[in-house]
Amino acid sequence: MKIEGLKAYVEKLEVAHYILSKSLHPETTGEGDLTRTQYILMKMLSERDRWTVTELAEVLEVKPSAVTVAVDRLYKKNYVQRYRSEADRRIVYLELSETGSVILKEAEERRLESMENLLSRISRDDLETLITIYDKFGNDTKQHEALTLAP
Repeated sequence: MKIEGLKAYVEKLEVAHYILSKSLHPETTGEGDLTRTQYILMKMLSERDRWTVTELAEVLEVKPSAVTVAVDRLYKKNYVQRYRSEADRRIVYLELSETGSVILKEAEERRLESMENLLSRISRDDLETLITIYDKFGNDTKQHEALTLAP
């Protein structure tokens, strides 16, 4: 299907996406010393008891070395703890430290405030429409991935 004026729509979507992404970026929400990647890693670590670098890299679809660099920085700040598996000493598990949990909670609160400020500018109906549209993109992406990954 050919969309009339597609370029103008794409440009508007890019600007809207940029503004939304920028409002969620740690530097704009006061999270200070956390990069977006570090925030995401800490969020993931908070949702499960333990992870390995390889597991995190697989979920994020990046190389383990990229995760290692980010985790090393979090470790130096005492936001992440490392410990070896009792069964296999080669395996190193990661978990969020108590300090990391506090920092993450503060970052999440600031991020929520930032989103509330942004979303309060539109009506509830518009917000529900926005969510519906995002869901459609998400479902289309999942269907596309399922088709391309099918044997």
